[in-house]
Amino acid sequence: MTTRSGDVASAVGEPTWMNGPSPITLCMARNELLTLPIIAEVCVALPQNSLVVAAGLRDHGRMDWDAATRERLETALNESDVVGVRLDPARAYVDVLLHVIALPESGPLMKDGRRIMRLNRPAELRFLLRRDPVGEQAATQPAIPLADEVAVENFFDSLAWGGSIYGWRFFDEPGLTSDWPADPSLRISVRTEVGAHSFYWFNECGVGRDGEAEAFCIEGTVTFDDLVVLDAAEREIPIETFIADGVRQWDGLYARDERLSVDAQRAAQHGAPKWRKWAVGSQSAMVAM
Repeated sequence: MTTRSGDVASAVGEPTWMNGPSPITLCMARNELLTLPIIAEVCVALPQNSLVVAAGLRDHGRMDWDAATRERLETALNESDVVGVRLDPARAYVDVLLHVIALPESGPLMKDGRRIMRLNRPAELRFLLRRDPVGEQAATQPAIPLADEVAVENFFDSLAWGGSIYGWRFFDEPGLTSDWPADPSLRISVRTEVGAHSFYWFNECGVGRDGEAEAFCIEGTVTFDDLVVLDAAEREIPIETFIADGVRQWDGLYARDERLSVDAQRAAQHGAPKWRKWAVGSQSAMVAM
């Protein structure tokens, strides 16, 4: 299994607020990649509300891109699942479909962890799909061509299991793609101007074929100007609320908050909706270090 953004994270250091060690990714039980967030048991169809196509363009307070805010956002995203990357037909934004664990200020874990990170005014999208054989490095594998956005969506939909992003650094770090070949699987140029920011994501995943599992890693970058976060109904969540709920669950994990016990997580996720059908059935959880 190939380590992704953790290599860069070790160089720049973990978030300064963190007192505990970095999380690890647990893997391989029953030919499934078990990652730290729980995977729930029900899938709900993706929203198709065409009346909200401009939701990401409303200005409810732009994100402050200072280093401290970026670091807290990356902490909130650490160990979330990227399960889709979709370019708006009008090319106004890119929607990154996420499963997150969020701990509110009071009360239990949020049951619906589906979120949309909407990257506004995208400049370029890149995708890299490679096989990830056990005992080998994905970086040594050739890029598998992807014809277009439909091929990317079809690949995500065909998975038997998926993993979480980890490593603490996801924004504005060119070194995260240092092992990429010159020609990725797919490049989509949206506009000629360079985006102000970049987002890097990956999913160590697999498909089942003829009763056997085959592992892949799909990675990508999006350059863009700004972002908003939406819930599954495409209602905007204040960025500071999203960040605070995500950081709080890490604080609570290391403080052994009873709301993050394995039993509490499983109870919260039982029957919770997911973006993808393949996200049904695993029983892993965030664990205290």
